[in-house]
Amino acid sequence: MDVEKIGVPCADGKQTIQNTLKRHINLHGKNINTSYTAEELVELLSRLPAFAPKPVCKFIINDRTLFGKLEQKKESSLFIRHKFGKKVVQYQMEQLQSVDILKY
Repeated sequence: MDVEKIGVPCADGKQTIQNTLKRHINLHGKNINTSYTAEELVELLSRLPAFAPKPVCKFIINDRTLFGKLEQKKESSLFIRHKFGKKVVQYQMEQLQSVDILKY
């Protein structure tokens, strides 16, 4: 029985797979550092999955500059682990003035 080759990529035993994972993610055209408000950026950081590494951020709270990672957000409270700190400190959301992501 003769098998006729046709123009299908898998006809000769090889399979062609297109890589669709190399597409860039578009965040609705927003630059993550400049176009979000502090509250929106805190909301995005709090929604990171548990297995994702937390970025180091610069928080300005009551005219004080703090460096650390946002551990969690509950209602109107922020829990920040300060850089090189072992203890998580609680702050009120109303005291937050700005957030900048320094290191991913």
